[in-house]
Amino acid sequence: MTTNPTSKKSFRGWNVLSGSFINAMLVAGASVYSFGLFVTPVEETFGLSREQVYLGIEAFFLSTAFWAIATGFLLDKFSALSLSITGGLSFGVGFALIGTAEHPWVMLMAICGPIGFAFTAAGSFTANVLVTRWFTRMRGRALGIAAVSTSAGGFLVVPVIATLLEATGWRETCIIIAVSVPAIVIIASLATIVSKPENIGQFPDGEFIEGETFAPVDKVKSSKVNLFLDPNLWLIGIAVGLLLGSDQAILTSLVPYGVGRGFSVQEASLLVTCVAGSAIFGKILIGWLSERIDKRFLYLLVASLNITFLATLLFSPGYFGLLAVAACVGLAVGGAVPIWTTLTAHCFGRENFGRALGSMNIITVPIMLMSLWMAAKTHDLTGDFHLAFKLFIPQVLLGIIIIAFVKIKTESAD
Repeated sequence: MTTNPTSKKSFRGWNVLSGSFINAMLVAGASVYSFGLFVTPVEETFGLSREQVYLGIEAFFLSTAFWAIATGFLLDKFSALSLSITGGLSFGVGFALIGTAEHPWVMLMAICGPIGFAFTAAGSFTANVLVTRWFTRMRGRALGIAAVSTSAGGFLVVPVIATLLEATGWRETCIIIAVSVPAIVIIASLATIVSKPENIGQFPDGEFIEGETFAPVDKVKSSKVNLFLDPNLWLIGIAVGLLLGSDQAILTSLVPYGVGRGFSVQEASLLVTCVAGSAIFGKILIGWLSERIDKRFLYLLVASLNITFLATLLFSPGYFGLLAVAACVGLAVGGAVPIWTTLTAHCFGRENFGRALGSMNIITVPIMLMSLWMAAKTHDLTGDFHLAFKLFIPQVLLGIIIIAFVKIKTESAD
């Protein structure tokens, strides 16, 4: 028994990727990447300290660990389209609450509740799940492209929000976000999102398999077994958390590090721009390489670049030397996410991917937050970031050791 092959022209996978890319870009750009824009006006409005305001972003990341687990299970029960639309509406509710809040605790509830849910349901988490379902042979490059969505939010959405803040005010900007972002997310979702290729009689990668009348699923079947009993979940989660923790701490510390070295704020900010720009290239490159090279070796490559950058910061080179290194080793910052998603997809398969990735967030997020805390604490104790950078080197080395114990089947879970 045969079926008509799925033509490459009609393959919907790239449409799904484009729609989920737009959603993740908007949600990340208007929330995480724009957080810093709201810090000063919120401080002035409510008379809060900088530490109190930063509790918002810390609580947000903690909440996403919970929402990632919930969304992973919800994607097994409901369509990705319904979750994306619900996430978009939830995002609007959250920003409407922030824009009209009279007390900081209302804003905190909005950040942890509707916005935290929206960040996973309509953001990069759902995008990664969709890509894993729609692509097998081309999964690495597709996940690499999906990973660029959050960076694109930083480049494209943040300048728009900054302009709105200057032209109106922070409350008015929140209301504009509450209306515009959900509207675009809903339109993009309705136009592109389909949960699985088999739902419309297609195949992953748009390829036709002789004798198949429906899209095949991974050899790793969906299971009710507790994923927390799988050693790979803990090994990947801890190793990725150690690497991402160092990455995020470096990014957060680059501007104050540069200012402490005597660079201007503009010069220090350019370091972050160089890292972010090369990170976009790194996400795509690592995604492409993951289809060809052992993902554990790619982790070693990315981690080695991370250590190289830390060592460079410790040697305190001149500005242009530091700029050149930053432009190159952004690969380490960008490559961590596609390694995480492609390795998880390989080990757990498309049917278990959402639950596995969501469950790992309960491991990776606390490690990332601890790394950020360690950078800030050691700076307060010593007056610079050198001790933190020294501590991050063995932290990343530990990640290299742990990732080596991940068991990858010779026959892919795809």
